[in-house]
Amino acid sequence: MRGDMGADEPAFAMRERVACGAIIIELHGELDILAEQMLGPRMDALTERGRADIVIDLRRVTFMDASGLRLLIRARHRMLCRGGRLRVVRGVPRVSRLMRVAGVETAFDVVDAFPPAADRPPAPAVPSVQLVQTEFGQPEFAQAEFAPAEEAGPRDGSVA
Repeated sequence: MRGDMGADEPAFAMRERVACGAIIIELHGELDILAEQMLGPRMDALTERGRADIVIDLRRVTFMDASGLRLLIRARHRMLCRGGRLRVVRGVPRVSRLMRVAGVETAFDVVDAFPPAADRPPAPAVPSVQLVQTEFGQPEFAQAEFAPAEEAGPRDGSVA
């Protein structure tokens, strides 16, 4: 672990939610080899959906190395093979610089925010966001069923 993080605090985290018909994957903290190993299976499961629309939000990533880049590139490859759409929300300057120097930035559809202000639909009467928190130290990854933006809540009728 880098920085002042204590033994009880995870060095990385991943949150998933649905907004505007897209699955948003918010990555937090340090994307290194341990994060790739722990988050990779869940990212793979999310990118297995044919024709899915996925946005990977890097704004809260504080560190990324080659393993973090590999996680992103694998997600991109899986989405391309399945005919889906993958966008990446630009990260802090050091993360953006790493992507640029590694020569992978142009391979991604990079946006500054999601959804862009012009694309934001009016807020629904019932929230249609489902959150799943996955953190290091909790190796069992929560499974989530994502509903399209038009629907409210999980498809199976359960409460998240």
